[in-house]
Amino acid sequence: MLKFIIPGRPISKSNFKLSNIKGKTWMPHKGKYSKYVAYENLIAGIINETYKDVPLEGNIITVLKLYFPNKVMGDVHNYPKSICDGIEKSGIIKNDKQLKPFLILDFIDKENPRVEIELYPQNEYHFDFTLSKK
Repeated sequence: MLKFIIPGRPISKSNFKLSNIKGKTWMPHKGKYSKYVAYENLIAGIINETYKDVPLEGNIITVLKLYFPNKVMGDVHNYPKSICDGIEKSGIIKNDKQLKPFLILDFIDKENPRVEIELYPQNEYHFDFTLSKK
């Protein structure tokens, strides 16, 4: 199991995409929209500081724990894209399609907003999920 902690409030990719009149979207590298690129680089840098091994092969069971400073968090489903892009950019995986199955949990931590990334190689771990009625 690998665990990485990304400090600061999670950033959603959907807030930073721009599009031209033909509908093609892109991510700017300058100006206020460059926050997304910086966030992606932050994730990649933190992973590269601690993981020095070969890229992970096969599917990776992925658990994302999103800690927000308050209840203003937007659509939680928009955050994994920015995080997965940062994970892929780090080189720890070849393609973010490897990150499955996927579990997203959100919490409030006013003092320490962050993202905790947990990666479990599927050839070493089994994912079992149970949902039951109260």
